Amino acid sequence: MDTHIQCKPWRKPMRLRHDDGTLVHLAYNAGVHPAEDLENLIAHLTRYAVPVRKRLGVERMGVGLWLSPAVADHLTADRIELVRLRRSLEERGLEVVSLNGTGGRNQEVPGPDWAKPERYRYTMALAKILAFLLPEDVRFGSISTIPIGWRRDWPADLHSIATRRLERLARELRGIYSVTGKTIRVGFEPWPGCVLETTEQAVERVGGLDSEHLGVCLDACHLACGNGEESGAALRGLAAVGAPVVKLGHVHNHTDTGTVLHDTLNAILSGAVNGTAHIEVETHNLMVPGRAKGPGALVSLLAEELDWARTNLTALGLQLAA
Repeated sequence: MDTHIQCKPWRKPMRLRHDDGTLVHLAYNAGVHPAEDLENLIAHLTRYAVPVRKRLGVERMGVGLWLSPAVADHLTADRIELVRLRRSLEERGLEVVSLNGTGGRNQEVPGPDWAKPERYRYTMALAKILAFLLPEDVRFGSISTIPIGWRRDWPADLHSIATRRLERLARELRGIYSVTGKTIRVGFEPWPGCVLETTEQAVERVGGLDSEHLGVCLDACHLACGNGEESGAALRGLAAVGAPVVKLGHVHNHTDTGTVLHDTLNAILSGAVNGTAHIEVETHNLMVPGRAKGPGALVSLLAEELDWARTNLTALGLQLAA
């Protein structure tokens, strides 16, 4: 066991609180061990997430689930199975406030673009599932999605089709809030080669549709490495139009994400940028060697990454929450 992350059992939660009362949720992206059915999803959580939680010495830990379209359809069609998933999470000391909505098989491909009805149906299924899975004391859930579509396959007439789907999505998300009291936000993550390559483009396409339910997912690694935009400018652009930062992802200690983490959190928690303070450790590029060495190595790696993120968040002045 890695002694530098050992702590007194059940003392250090993965929720943190800013001095203005904002609750910050820290989780890891469980898409590193994707499952194509509910049985395997629960088995993966038992095999990996529970040992990670125990290694960190916490009673409750956040996981960002990746649900395949087939699993999402299954859960929305059978409420008993949805209840089963929620109970399985609770029994294992896990909570979900965010879903990875990229779709596709095993996250190898992004799935259909936003001009296709399948994308809308999948995202709405995830929104309904997340509203049910959210802990009782949590009002906001986040879903990351693709940056509209691939630019090379995106003639101008598809933009209006995609916009109408997003407008419908916003209406349906407002409907979920009216029924459940839970606000589900969908965030578009800019990505090279896509319709939305930069935060500025995301703001132009999405920012004016519904600032409460549609926003942007920021990739800490992309912002830290530059990739054509500067983190401060990106945050100022979001603040100018009121578009929320739905989630900050790809946070890990093998890249210089510290400055981006600091700037983004300060912007969100100061009120300059609207956001729900969902932070997700995402380490897909480090998982292959971890998997090759067996479950124990992967558990150790995930625990180290989460502990690093928690340590850096407390260094920014956040307090561990109950």
